[in-house]
Amino acid sequence: TVRTFLIGDDWDHGAIYKITPVLRVIKCFQLKGTKEDPIRPQAALPDLQGFEFEKMENHTGVLCEAGHKKNTYRLWVTRPEGNDSPATPHRFEMEGFNTLLESYNDKYTIDYSDFSPQTEADIFTPPEMTCEEFPDPVEEHQILANPIQDYVSTSPVSHAHRLFGPFKEKFNRLYKSEKEHEERENIFIHTQRYVHSTNRAGLSFTVGINDFADWTKAEMARMRGVIPIRKKDDTK
Repeated sequence: TVRTFLIGDDWDHGAIYKITPVLRVIKCFQLKGTKEDPIRPQAALPDLQGFEFEKMENHTGVLCEAGHKKNTYRLWVTRPEGNDSPATPHRFEMEGFNTLLESYNDKYTIDYSDFSPQTEADIFTPPEMTCEEFPDPVEEHQILANPIQDYVSTSPVSHAHRLFGPFKEKFNRLYKSEKEHEERENIFIHTQRYVHSTNRAGLSFTVGINDFADWTKAEMARMRGVIPIRKKDDTK
């Protein structure tokens, strides 16, 4: 079991402590916040601003209110004490196009199996252990330390988005328009999420970001020498 503690009043600008098994040994990794990028407590729920009610839907046998935002984020909640009571989350999904796998299967799900608005203060106290610094790359420390922040964040600017700048600089990216920039950034974000989720799976291999991370499906196909099949309507 991986446990992550975000302590906002630790050190000068907060700190993250991640307790995780590494080769069957439980280790502690520590990341200190900075003035420019302080560590703050992480919400377990997404920002609901902009979500719209979609429909009533059964989820694991429970009738839930299902809502969506930009057809990318979906949330299922119930209100045990009536319509005006605080909502209890059951599932949160984020989905996007994955150019690496060439399909809409870049989906991330958070299931809330045991949610309570009331908590005990001592659960936020990390165990007394000797902690190491997070491994490189430095610019990805925040995501490696607390990956859930990038999934529950529906803000247009997240830590994943901030990595797009170094990517553009490293691979000398210049886009023709603001629209293309936004499209390329969106592809890069989903590629990066796929990379991190794959590496967290504990497989026998790891993957990483390269200069194809902002390429479209068509561009990847052309690079592989794949000739798109034309539809019948296109031959008229």
